[in-house]
Amino acid sequence: MEEHEYVERAKKRILEVLDTEKAVVVLELEARLSEAGYADSGLNINPHHVTSALRDLTRAGDVLRASGPTRGGAEIDTIQPANQRGRTTAIAQAAARKRLLYARYRGWAQSSVRNPSGLVGPAGEEAVRAALRASGALQPAHPEFGPVSSLLGITLTGPVDSAGFLVPFSQYLPGQPVTVLVEVKNLRGWIYPNSAELYQLLSKATALQQAHPDQPIMPVLVCRKAHETTYWMAHQLGFVVIAMDTQFVGTVDEDALNQVRTELHFQDLRHGHGPSLRVRDRFRDTLPGICTRVASQWCETALHPDLSSWISYLKEARRHERNMAMVELRAAATAAGHRGGW
Repeated sequence: MEEHEYVERAKKRILEVLDTEKAVVVLELEARLSEAGYADSGLNINPHHVTSALRDLTRAGDVLRASGPTRGGAEIDTIQPANQRGRTTAIAQAAARKRLLYARYRGWAQSSVRNPSGLVGPAGEEAVRAALRASGALQPAHPEFGPVSSLLGITLTGPVDSAGFLVPFSQYLPGQPVTVLVEVKNLRGWIYPNSAELYQLLSKATALQQAHPDQPIMPVLVCRKAHETTYWMAHQLGFVVIAMDTQFVGTVDEDALNQVRTELHFQDLRHGHGPSLRVRDRFRDTLPGICTRVASQWCETALHPDLSSWISYLKEARRHERNMAMVELRAAATAAGHRGGW
């Protein structure tokens, strides 16, 4: 299917959702279109197509963004149908409800005086650490797989959420241990090749590899969701992406969580701190068999002058600089012999 066909499908679905829901927040719209299955064909619509469709509908005057306050005073945007004739009150009530629910979710996700790191981020990190412990595959670099600021005698450019050493096996014989860096991004948004969070990990792994060119090193990014092009990129450049397909939120009121899950369609929200079974299984069953190959490819990437320089640049790049930098990174990857597609 061509790009414009996906966008047209997304535009149709956005209008259908708004006809039913009256008002939505952007991340809810992505959840309903990208993760729920398209009603007619069973196919989801990727978030970047939702973004394009929403932009087109806004420019055409079919939908509008309306900002309103929550009880706490924060301003939250909702997407609403532009034609509100005969349903102004219903739309206003729906928008107020969605703002309240999204403010509740954002309160879990963002820092506060009571929870300086929020609840969602630490819950994801603990779900991964519990999974690493349960896998039995990784020798931790820090007790209980806690944050690591120094590895292989090198102070990292920033701490990673976890790290350890993975022993590969070939024909029942152990190979050279692979140093594994793990970052956890327990976010609602999908990770794409141009996502800033990806380069926070890759830049640290680049610096470590350059300091130890003969040491097998494998970066692993754990997130809630990743676009398929991110997996293609990971395969070509030499890192691993694990999508939990679950967003742990820590200890919150169960009724409040159910309301957010149901009404905002955040269906993968889970109470507690894991463990992530997806992460456990990948480390236990998959990574020991591929870590040597992945680390070898990562070494080539990190020691390649063009690839490594653009990875480092993308870590600091502002949003408006990112697209041009991605063009250069893709060009460098193609010149290095990779197939692209991401």
